[in-house]
Amino acid sequence: MIYWRPIPLTDPAALAGALPLAGTRVLFDRVERLGRGRPPQVVPLSEVPDSTLATLTARRAPVCGLTMDRARIMAILNVTPDSFSDGGRFQSPETALAQARAAEAGGADLIDIGGESTRPGAAEVPLDAEIARTAPVIAAIRAGSAIPISIDTRKAAVA
Repeated sequence: MIYWRPIPLTDPAALAGALPLAGTRVLFDRVERLGRGRPPQVVPLSEVPDSTLATLTARRAPVCGLTMDRARIMAILNVTPDSFSDGGRFQSPETALAQARAAEAGGADLIDIGGESTRPGAAEVPLDAEIARTAPVIAAIRAGSAIPISIDTRKAAVA
């Protein structure tokens, strides 16, 4: 199996023959060819199959209603008592909903909700406790806003 990784251009003077990556303003004029058991190679676009170039340059489908044609802003909403970023201010569904609305009004495109602290030395939160922290907040936000929500967790059952 061969994999193709576009190499984005950082020099605006090197645009001749460059193609748009995923239908965006980011351009690429070469790719890295990767495969198991072989060293990576940087190759020109002329060595990339046309079908692969079509896939690399095609606009991406929206995710949760968000188009991928520009950068998106994700607001982080921690609902933990020991959050290093907000000190546990948004644990209740009411305060979390108010914060979510403020983030949306401030330009956030989606909200990521976390129920377990990842600060160094933080204790692991049991599954039931993490669900008890996040589920009511998600329900409140879902009832009061149409903003897309993601969950920051390492537990499949929480997700």
